[in-house]
Amino acid sequence: MDQKVEFNPIKKLLTREELDAYDPESESWQKQFTRRYSHHSELMGVLNNVEDVDNTVYKKFAVAITPYMAQLMDKDDPNCPIRLQYMPSHHEQTIPGFATSLDQLGEEGDTIPGTSVVHRYPRRVLFLVSNTCATLCRFCTRKRMVSQPDGSVAKDEIEASIDYIASNPQIDDVLLSGGDPLTFTDERLDYILGELRRRAPHVRFLRMGSRMVVQLPTRVTPELCAVLEKHRVQMINIHIGHPKEITPLLRQRVKMIQKAGIMMGLQTVCLKGVNDDVEVMRDLFMQTIEMGVRPYYVYSTDMVEGAAHFIVPHHRMIELYEGLRGWISGPAVPTFVVDGLGGLGKLPIIPTYVREEELPDGSGTTVKCRNYKGMTIDMPGLGHNFSLPTRSN
Repeated sequence: MDQKVEFNPIKKLLTREELDAYDPESESWQKQFTRRYSHHSELMGVLNNVEDVDNTVYKKFAVAITPYMAQLMDKDDPNCPIRLQYMPSHHEQTIPGFATSLDQLGEEGDTIPGTSVVHRYPRRVLFLVSNTCATLCRFCTRKRMVSQPDGSVAKDEIEASIDYIASNPQIDDVLLSGGDPLTFTDERLDYILGELRRRAPHVRFLRMGSRMVVQLPTRVTPELCAVLEKHRVQMINIHIGHPKEITPLLRQRVKMIQKAGIMMGLQTVCLKGVNDDVEVMRDLFMQTIEMGVRPYYVYSTDMVEGAAHFIVPHHRMIELYEGLRGWISGPAVPTFVVDGLGGLGKLPIIPTYVREEELPDGSGTTVKCRNYKGMTIDMPGLGHNFSLPTRSN
């Protein structure tokens, strides 16, 4: 008699009571991954005031939210900064003629044929290894591949990518991204990182970008840290959009990564209604520097389809920057950047604190300096054609 096999799929947490009682540390990260919400209707028993969006939104970009992230969402407020980042919205409907590209950064044009390597800069490359994330950001810059069945990175592409890096000794900086590399098992990561180190010993800086550390902190385990340390991953950049995402569990798991000898950086996207506020940014960057994570980049929202409602104007980004420099610790001030359309690259947004002006008599220039308080002073000694006064005998 054949033995009957019972198959019990992982149950989703569809009531507030179930979600509140859930302990993310009570089970493996893989089980938590399978509990992800994949439709806004599944969250209607967990959150109030959930927008009933049209299903056409799902045809453009899927929904995926871990129970851990759902726990951080305000139960009642639809404008909760966590909800805005991850819950689908009618704002994602395409605006004709504006922000309709799925490859606004021109990555496909810089991708080496047969690989998933984006080689834009002379000595460093972006190595896309996955098209999966733990939770899907509604402003995702890679909607062309993330969560898309035809966007997956095949094993032969990964092998060809490692071969390409190995055959180009001028490449000394490799960034693994996706999707999220940490959606791979430890064994798969061990193989990819090991092959990179074995076949491309000229790579001096090996780093990873991950939001899974924030969206599912229990992914960080002693076993994962051992793999990262074994293959000398020197830096992990995590992505935090709002201080509400910084929890005791995140702090604990970040410390595990740091104990493996890995530098940690922070990047965030400037998002309207989420973090386009000076006090929010000050709090975010001081909290991250406090836990040993160095703020690295603040990106303008990329003009990808379905994200136009998040875009913060350039002048406001300048104001936000000026609200940080001089007001919080210097190492906590990140670089604000626009990622130029069509592959122009990362372009820094820098307010004018120092400018050079012509002297009224046309004899040269002076340099006018302004500090964070608005105090100004002229420094002609830094100007063009400046000469010291002649000394008389």
